[in-house]
Amino acid sequence: MANNFCVFLDAGHGGIGPDGNYTTAPGKQYQHQRGRFHQGNWFLEGVWNRALTRLVMSKLQHLGIPYYPVFHEYADWPLQYRVDLANWYHQNYRRGFFISNHANASGLGARGYEVYTSPGVTTSDRIANWHWEHTRALLGDSITMRADQSDGDYDKEARFFVLTKTVMPAILVEHLFFDQYEDALLLMDPEITDRFAEAQVRTIISYINSL
Repeated sequence: MANNFCVFLDAGHGGIGPDGNYTTAPGKQYQHQRGRFHQGNWFLEGVWNRALTRLVMSKLQHLGIPYYPVFHEYADWPLQYRVDLANWYHQNYRRGFFISNHANASGLGARGYEVYTSPGVTTSDRIANWHWEHTRALLGDSITMRADQSDGDYDKEARFFVLTKTVMPAILVEHLFFDQYEDALLLMDPEITDRFAEAQVRTIISYINSL
């Protein structure tokens, strides 16, 4: 099924280093007034991104689908290095695409789930639509789905570095708003996280089956 295919997986930002400190920017964490998250009442985006992406990797390994992680266990590698890794290894495969996993923050109480691609009509749009549909099927009753259908599809468009500098199709997924308490609670639910991971695996299979 996955002959000469590889999916490149990015877990955005950093994690908790050997010294117990969070290794990424202050804006990628949020201290809630109640609840227990990663470090007390602090939600650490990079830690969650890694937990989700490792779960995707575990599911892919079980299915025998090739993948390559372009993130460090805890260090916040520069975006250029992540993209360079994916682009270099992609030369060895006929097909593949790039997924960058994140959770969002706004400071304005926003909630919901978003999928991004680069501007214009590309193969990434088709992948994003599959991913939107798989996520909606698995989680549509539990989360807010935020879309931009002004151009006839569900994804939002942005010139994020990992979307415009990768040589293969790429999507960036914002899994809810970690600075909004109810969304943060959903992100800490193991079943919700598993369904987010399952949606990615189904999207990867949809892409493979389309080749």
